[in-house]
Amino acid sequence: MIVEEPPRVERGAVVVQDSHLVRVTGADERAVRELAAAYADHLTAVPDTDPGDFARTVNTGRAAQRWTTAVHGTGRAELAAHLTEIADGTTQPVRSAGRQVTAFLYTGQGSQYAGMARRLLTTEPHFRDALHECADLLAPHLDVPLLDLLHGDARHLLDETRYAQPAVVSVEVALTRLLAEAGVRPDTVAGHSLGELTAAWAAGVLALPDLLRLTAVRGALMQGRSTDGTMAVVHTGTATLTEALRNHPGVEIAAYNGRTHTVTGPEQDIARFCEESPYRTQRLTVSHAFHSAAMEPAVPPFAEAVAGTALRAPELPFADTLTGDWHNAATATDPQRWADAIRRPVRFAQALTTLAGEGPHVVWEIGPHPQLLPMARTVLAEPHPVWVPTLHRERNDQVQLHAALAAHHRATGAELDWAALHAGKNQRTTTAPTYPFARQELTAPPARRATANAVSHPLFDHPYEHRSEAE
Repeated sequence: MIVEEPPRVERGAVVVQDSHLVRVTGADERAVRELAAAYADHLTAVPDTDPGDFARTVNTGRAAQRWTTAVHGTGRAELAAHLTEIADGTTQPVRSAGRQVTAFLYTGQGSQYAGMARRLLTTEPHFRDALHECADLLAPHLDVPLLDLLHGDARHLLDETRYAQPAVVSVEVALTRLLAEAGVRPDTVAGHSLGELTAAWAAGVLALPDLLRLTAVRGALMQGRSTDGTMAVVHTGTATLTEALRNHPGVEIAAYNGRTHTVTGPEQDIARFCEESPYRTQRLTVSHAFHSAAMEPAVPPFAEAVAGTALRAPELPFADTLTGDWHNAATATDPQRWADAIRRPVRFAQALTTLAGEGPHVVWEIGPHPQLLPMARTVLAEPHPVWVPTLHRERNDQVQLHAALAAHHRATGAELDWAALHAGKNQRTTTAPTYPFARQELTAPPARRATANAVSHPLFDHPYEHRSEAE
């Protein structure tokens, strides 16, 4: 019974969006295509439709069904175009499947840049809250506020190791928190150099305050080492590179990345190696020779810092890039192991091979810019997982994130937390096309001939005759 209209609720300030994510779900492929066509027609025919309100309505107002897909767009026109691709069969829906393995790879130093993730700070409330929490936790350990480093007047300091490392890790933490709210969580993790610390937090080894404190300590210790070193990428295999380095004793392998390797050492030694090497090389813009002998003085004090930290056994499969094997309770809680990672080479390719044993269907790179996915593609060639970068330096942050979420949803059929994706954005319910039910016309069966002693009841479907025993 309707008594009266509800009280009017004042709408708060709408969070302006750079991109919109729309799910289309139905009982079968036909329903998905018809519904996508109806959505596209509505967005085209009703010009005053707010795409954010429309996305919230269809994403949260309809239950998930067996077939599903998702598209993203910056406005009504782009959304309508992608929805039409579903309707005409260009984009195929997927059937919700069982458990799909998701792997997270955490990027290391060198992925940072001024203004990274700035648009997520203004468009995604979950990301904003997580980044602000990181800023508060880092305040006692940094002499420059985190948000000033990322988006303020101190952005030029991101080239310095002591600032770059906390900045990269904070963005990775906020991305992980945002994805968790959206319903995307890792089943297995790995990280490259600095990124392995973030992976340890994601695996439950470190609490967030300890992660950020250790990251600040690590960055400061490495910043204090000699600055006359550099690094370069070499495009060749391990055996040939090892042989080539016999004539360059000052040059070390810093990372085993698959088909490429990173070498490290004093500036003059790296320069001579690049000049004399028969292989293609690429100098890196770095401030130090990381993972080289120059980092040796940073190892003991970092081991001491980790020793005063509560460490726990991993809660999910966590690849160790120091050995290339899985972390266990002993390795993950060993302070010396985390300190040695500053000095010793990163065995990323071996760790990826280990991670491949979990059979990941989707591989996410969590970081400001994709650096690991190109390397991972050469190692995890089978069974052809879907590669998903969270952010990209040359793309809008939210557009890239929505593209990633849509790719994840289409690849796995796994349901996202659509209500959480719209939480805090002050979007509201609006008009949207109804579901295209597969209606069938039902015809009444022919009337049956009445039988003797039939029971009489007004709910019976067919006519009857009542005959007495005397008849």
